[in-house]
Amino acid sequence: MVAIAGIGCGGSKASAAYVGATTSSCSWRLHIRGRPTVAQARLVRCYLWALAHRDVAGLLAVAANIPPVRITHTDLAHAADARAGLATATITPNPSDPTSALLTIIYADGARAQLGILNMIAMGGPSVWRLVIGTDAHPEPPGPSPAEMSPSAAKNAA
Repeated sequence: MVAIAGIGCGGSKASAAYVGATTSSCSWRLHIRGRPTVAQARLVRCYLWALAHRDVAGLLAVAANIPPVRITHTDLAHAADARAGLATATITPNPSDPTSALLTIIYADGARAQLGILNMIAMGGPSVWRLVIGTDAHPEPPGPSPAEMSPSAAKNAA
């Protein structure tokens, strides 16, 4: 087990740290299990800091952004849990895909969350780890309406 501890970030450090493809410098007290990369561990700390502070810009900064996403109330569901105390994060690599992993967070109050971690290189982006959070900002339209028979065709068919 790797234990990583630190002090809280100030201001909008979570978003500033992830502008472009740089590795974050956020700090948040956390136990990490597994064998995460330094970038993955920093990503989780920035996520928890932004979540605890309900910092939407910070959450967007750590979110996988291909396609663009928006942060919703659902993404903030564990904000109070993140503030509750020392969390434990377990990062489990995907054995068949080195660009993805599973993140399991157990918060101090016992709440639990599972998120995906994705290296954006898999989506044609830079080689930087991001969390699979948020909702597609530009969802595709649902498609054409089902075909309806015209009144004259219905009359002829009868």
